[in-house]
Amino acid sequence: MDAAAFFDRFEARCRRVETPCGDGNMVWRIWGEGAPLVFIHGGAGAWSHWIRNIPEFEMDRMVIAPDLPGLGSSASPPKPYTPESIAQIAANGLHQVLPPGVPFDMAGFSFGGMISGLIARLHGTRVRTLTLMGPSGLGGKFGNIQPPVKLPLSGAPAEIAAAHRHNLAAIMLHDPEKIDDIAMHMQAANAPRTRILSPEHALSEKLLNALREIPARVCSIWGEFDISSPYLEHRRDVIASVHPEAEFHIVPNAGHWVQYEAADVTNAILRKFIA
Repeated sequence: MDAAAFFDRFEARCRRVETPCGDGNMVWRIWGEGAPLVFIHGGAGAWSHWIRNIPEFEMDRMVIAPDLPGLGSSASPPKPYTPESIAQIAANGLHQVLPPGVPFDMAGFSFGGMISGLIARLHGTRVRTLTLMGPSGLGGKFGNIQPPVKLPLSGAPAEIAAAHRHNLAAIMLHDPEKIDDIAMHMQAANAPRTRILSPEHALSEKLLNALREIPARVCSIWGEFDISSPYLEHRRDVIASVHPEAEFHIVPNAGHWVQYEAADVTNAILRKFIA
């Protein structure tokens, strides 16, 4: 089965819900039944950032994976937008997706880590656990990152594919062998639909400030070669400064997109943490 057919069959299993977003709707996809687990994807992405995690948890959980405003299939947020306004749209949507008062677990990746923290602050005690995977918004520096290339607006398929491959290697994945057909298809589908800018907020302290007000238990998971490397100890320290009991995991031989590159390890950590 080629990558496009794989995605079509995967998405066909979900239930699709839409909630207000600007002049259109925010799109939510739901798999399985049980206690809710909400996945918030990263910048220039969509629900498919969780393609290797949804199958693990849909067996016994209700897995909810939205496309954030201005990304994927969702409408753009009203301008001027901020991480806080994007999180507010998502938090409002969750009030409609889940019955009032139902608690849930949440995991956020990269820019979605920051957004998940802002959502958790808005939802308060409804959020049982918050798992952050290579999150932005903790201040500090990035070290292990290469400049991405701008996607050509037109060109030969090989040229466009080379740009996607370069960007996956520059930011997302440590092992070039992990840049497979699924990752390439995902990047080709998601990157051109990016209508919001997230990097400008990456080194802010928006997530750190939100964590000060979040009552949920907190865990963070990082690839050894995350874009925050070699400053992972800084991330550990700042999280511990506001959540001393937070779990902190570094997954060997993985890059920024840790839940894809090291799915088995990441899934096991997450499952144990939210149990």
